[in-house]
Amino acid sequence: MIRSSEGELRRSLDVVPALSVAITPGLEIVKLSQRTAPRDVTVRVESHAPTAVEGDVVLDLPAGWTSEPASLPVSIARAGEGVTARSRVTPAATATAGQYRIAARARAGGREYTEWLRVLAYPHIQTHRMYEPATLDVQVIDLEVAPVTLGYIMGTGDEVPSGLRLMGVDVTLLTPADLASGDLSTFDTIMVGVRASEVRPDFVANVARLHEYVRNGGTLIVQEQHEVYTTRQLAPFPGEIGSRVTDEEAPVTILQPGHPVFTFPNRIGPSDFSGWIQERNAYGFRTWDERYTPLLESHDPWDTEQKGALLYARVGKGHYVYSAYSWFRQLPDGVPGAYRIVANLISLGKAAQ
Repeated sequence: MIRSSEGELRRSLDVVPALSVAITPGLEIVKLSQRTAPRDVTVRVESHAPTAVEGDVVLDLPAGWTSEPASLPVSIARAGEGVTARSRVTPAATATAGQYRIAARARAGGREYTEWLRVLAYPHIQTHRMYEPATLDVQVIDLEVAPVTLGYIMGTGDEVPSGLRLMGVDVTLLTPADLASGDLSTFDTIMVGVRASEVRPDFVANVARLHEYVRNGGTLIVQEQHEVYTTRQLAPFPGEIGSRVTDEEAPVTILQPGHPVFTFPNRIGPSDFSGWIQERNAYGFRTWDERYTPLLESHDPWDTEQKGALLYARVGKGHYVYSAYSWFRQLPDGVPGAYRIVANLISLGKAAQ
């Protein structure tokens, strides 16, 4: 118990491990065609021990994978301090598409430590300590991406830009100044984040510039927006938002199999919709102008056909896509098919070249 100016505070006495271990990044995307390329893995070790700690860190790898160096030395003088070490990991040449896991182990004083201690401490609640395994998930995916420069308009804090960078895409986060007066033609593709029409007034104010960018040959991909997107006429053609598919395993029908969205640079099929999380899509179009082409159909078991969650339109020389499919949920979770479909969407401008 502690007495302070804020009153009586109670704190529990907890026994914690001497070392805390974390591995980053938490997710790695490896293109099958580049699987033998080495990549950096970073391990962070922090001490909670009252005395100096000497030891090392090793990585537990899938069969046939290697790391250089094989072990990383750890020397920490006192509690509260830590060290960061890096290793180069090379997947096996025989690795096939699928999910693999790398785990980090710190060894010191005859003990092993495999978790990261995260402390949540605020004056108004009890202190909570949570433990997370020191693991890295590696998704090896049969994935290709056309060489594109991509501008991204952040919405409500989604992690899609991180997923795009894991694919090797050059991503620039667009500022209000970029949208108002920047040279948008320098980007092959511009992607709009989730609900940007509600949290980015600069997006709303400059939507006419974005439509002009498309007419001049650019590719604009707009992710899930709420009804305000259509009621304020921010799309290039009329429509009404209002459909949703909550079952993440709901069957998906490809309505235009020959469309570049499903053929370049990856050939998309039913298996690309496996392993999704939380939902298929949300806030798709319920009605739409005939100038839009619906590309996918999916619906909940109790519902009628829903075709407005992935709409394509040719606008001038360019391409416009509205996508209510939940990339902002699938990419952080490493869903392979989502990466392959997004790669095709951002590559649309290159498909005809």
